[in-house]
Amino acid sequence: MNRYKSPWLLIALVLIALSASCTRNGMPKKQSTSKSKVDHLIIKEVFYSGHYWRREFKGYNFPARNQMVSDDQYIIIYNPTNEVKYLDGLALCIHAIDPTISITFAPGDNFVNRYYGVSSISYFPGTGHDHPIQPKQSITIAQYAIDYKEDFIRSIKEAAKEEGEAEPDLTEYKGLDALLDLSKADFEWSNIKYGGASKNNPNVPDLEPILVEPDAKGRMTPYFELKYLLQANGIALVRLPWTLDDFKNNYQETKQKKGYRHYINVTSSAFADFYAIEIPFSHVIDCMTVCPKRRFQMRPSKLDRGYNAVSDVPFSEVNHSDYPKYSGLALTRRWDGRKFVDDDNSTSDFEVKTASLSRKDANGNTIK
Repeated sequence: MNRYKSPWLLIALVLIALSASCTRNGMPKKQSTSKSKVDHLIIKEVFYSGHYWRREFKGYNFPARNQMVSDDQYIIIYNPTNEVKYLDGLALCIHAIDPTISITFAPGDNFVNRYYGVSSISYFPGTGHDHPIQPKQSITIAQYAIDYKEDFIRSIKEAAKEEGEAEPDLTEYKGLDALLDLSKADFEWSNIKYGGASKNNPNVPDLEPILVEPDAKGRMTPYFELKYLLQANGIALVRLPWTLDDFKNNYQETKQKKGYRHYINVTSSAFADFYAIEIPFSHVIDCMTVCPKRRFQMRPSKLDRGYNAVSDVPFSEVNHSDYPKYSGLALTRRWDGRKFVDDDNSTSDFEVKTASLSRKDANGNTIK
């Protein structure tokens, strides 16, 4: 028996259901299909978790404790289109909100659905066509473009020498073989001009901080630059909405004018008042949200309806014995068999997989 007496009632109910499923916070729900095409650069992979290691002291009854080193971080940008794109004038940004914290904004200061507010910006240098990214090409941006295994070994040898100790027995160290070799990365987000020269690769171009000004001692110092990837943050690839000189001259707010960097008042939260640099939604090319799955409290932007992570909780809450489970895992863009998924939802757009730049052994197997 048909429970709907009128076909018009049935049609109305269907339309209401479709409307509810297609809109959230005033934004249409994006749902790609096998025929959908992505016409912009995408964040293809983010590796932030690092690798575990431990030292087993020979001849001593010391318990071996797993530790995590997360310096070998990287981001991969991919061009899924059939045309050449350029990285010149683009930037990597970190969202100003920690998604593990629930925030109550002061009236008028909730920017979440008005613009993409960021705390860090480092941009790709170039005059417009210096850094092409070809169709179906990937570009890797590392914190440091170095061999992290070699760097780790160098650091423990230097530490032993400074302490007047014998050269370390490398057979006591487990997990080092998995540390990434990122020496062939295309860019570094660290910049050799402002510190980290011992690790920075002079043969790899650096991203530039959005602002450089003299400090109290007259030394040129970067501000708001990308430093590292956290276990909870939003990451975006954007097109800069202003010139460098425009930002330098107008980012600060005064009583006379509104700047690009806003003071955000918070009324009830563990999160204190903070600043956010305004990036118009129209200038956000792609973004994602990294957040431990059991700690998500607040979506950073309506541009991303979800979140994802390699772990359910922060590593600080993970037993050290479980570190190997998460070692070497990355957030990787899903492939649906025809294309990379782009539904503006980190939960469905990304999956947890072994980092694509992981080392391989002589047989081609991933070293974990």
